[in-house]
Parts: sequence; C-alpha cells; structure tokens
Amino acid sequence: MRIWDILAMGLIVIIALSGRSWYGNDTQPPVGRRPAIGAIQSPSLPSLPGPTETSPVISISLEEKQQSSTGTAFSIDFSGTWITARHVADGCDKIALHKGYRKFLRIDRVWHHPNSDISVLKTNGGSLPFPGIQKDTSRGQHGYSFGFPKGKPGDVHGQIIGKRTMRVEGRYSTREPVLAWTQIQRVPDMGPHLGGISGGPWVNAAGEIIGVHVAGAPRRGRSYSATSESLLNFLQRIGIQKKDSSFDTKKFKVNARDFSTVGNRLRQQLTIAKVFCLVGDRWR
Repeated sequence: MRIWDILAMGLIVIIALSGRSWYGNDTQPPVGRRPAIGAIQSPSLPSLPGPTETSPVISISLEEKQQSSTGTAFSIDFSGTWITARHVADGCDKIALHKGYRKFLRIDRVWHHPNSDISVLKTNGGSLPFPGIQKDTSRGQHGYSFGFPKGKPGDVHGQIIGKRTMRVEGRYSTREPVLAWTQIQRVPDMGPHLGGISGGPWVNAAGEIIGVHVAGAPRRGRSYSATSESLLNFLQRIGIQKKDSSFDTKKFKVNARDFSTVGNRLRQQLTIAKVFCLVGDRWR
C-alpha cells in the first residue's frame, strides 16, 4: 500500500494523538491583570533585553518518540521552505504536510537547529509565504500565533512579557533564549493546553515572523517562542536566504479583532499547514 494512502487512513488516529504539549518550569511570579482584548499597543515600547543569569529557566525533559503526532509548520518562500519546531520534526520515521482531504506534501529534506527548537523542512514547491522575518521585539508588544492546537484549527493573541532561557534535555540537548508570552485570547478557547500548535508562527501586526511557537506553561497561561534571530541565523547557516516578498502584504496584517479570521485564511491558502510525524515500523 502506498505511503500516502496509509497516511490518509491513519489521519483520524493521528489527530487523536496530537494534543501533546510541553510544560516549562517558569519560576517567575504570575504577572498582573492581563490587558483588555483589543488594547492599543503603545508606539514606544520598552526594549527587550536578553535573559540574564538570574532569569527564570524553562526546563524540559524530552523523551524518545513512541507514537505518531502532529504539529504546525509555516511557509517562508515560494520554493518550498517551511519552518516548524524541532521537537515536532525530530525523531520521526516519516514526515508530511497535510494539504487537504487525502492530500499530503512529501518532505524532501529536514535540517534541525543544533541549539534551538527550530527545524527547516524542504518540499518540491511551496505556498504563499509570510512577508518577512522581523528581528525587533519589545516588552509589551502584541503578537498572534496560528496553527493546529490539539490537532484542530486555532489561534492565539498574546503579549510579550520578557525573555527566558529554555533548556532541553533527553532526546537532544539545547539551551536557548526564548520569548515569553502571556496568552490574552484563544479562538476557539479549548483551554491553555495548546499541544499541536508547536512549530506555528508568532507574528506582529504587519504579519512578519517574530518567533516560532515551541512550548507552553498551561497553568500560567504562558507560551514560549524561539526567537527570530535564531531562525535567521540558522537559515543563513544552511544557505537559505529569506528575501522580502514583493506580493501584496495587506492580507497579512492582523489585529486583536480579526486574528482568527486571518488565521483561517492562512490555513486555507496553505501558508500554515499541519505537520504529520509518523513513528513506528508500520510506517516504514
């Protein structure tokens, strides 16, 4: 039986397994009252310093993959370059992107960042990409993340509260600075447990990439993202140059009122796709 037929037959089972997430030990006291939905972002926000030796450390123990799962990936160019989280793509026997009913996009090559929770996927042909990757971020800045939490379409509006250090041990070992977000609104609201959105983008109001969704602390309503600096440095290291797109970028602009509508459009045009990580001898 062809692998893509097997993928289609296993779709329902894999979706049921997709609600897994990471939990960080962020020791900072809870933040104060969350800002109102739709709050206007100040044009002059404080700068965002990197984590220090006294900053909270998010510690994650990563076990070997024992079962299939799903995550999120997003397009950054028309030639078939996709970004996801390393813990989504690492340890898989087969990886594919879901294009629609019984339609899958084969992954031809995978690069794993050596010290960040980022993987780059390559396919034969791509989809409409995000307009750019922005390095500048500020404390208090609003952002939006899109993907497939618990294997289903979903989106998050959040606000940056600072930088942390994330340490991963187990299947591989990394230590990296990450952006810490407090979740303001989730659509649909399936609770703060967002397993399956890992690998999805965090974007600013212009739709530019400012982070890669990699972890969460559900009890605190927190999310964490690998930084755009880590992403850009890795793309340069593997020889992929992200050029600013020349197409109309108005459709990527997003705010607190329409972020879910934007997320649905991004999934429909396959700028954002579900990743299938298949594990086990039956998939070989």
